[in-house]
Amino acid sequence: MLTWLVFGAVLVALVLGLSRPQSSAFGDFSFASSGDADLPCPWCRAQTNEDDRACPSCGQNFG
Repeated sequence: MLTWLVFGAVLVALVLGLSRPQSSAFGDFSFASSGDADLPCPWCRAQTNEDDRACPSCGQNFG
């Protein structure tokens, strides 16, 4: 009896899951940086460039 209950629940979940439109939760996520929008320094939040090895403001080393 328990087997049929579990089977029915899985079947209902599959039917309901497949009937909904599929959309990605990460649809707008991108690894690419757009021009001057590099990440700020994690310590002082100063603007950095992608090729910086250390923060130009506080001097903390990256990586």
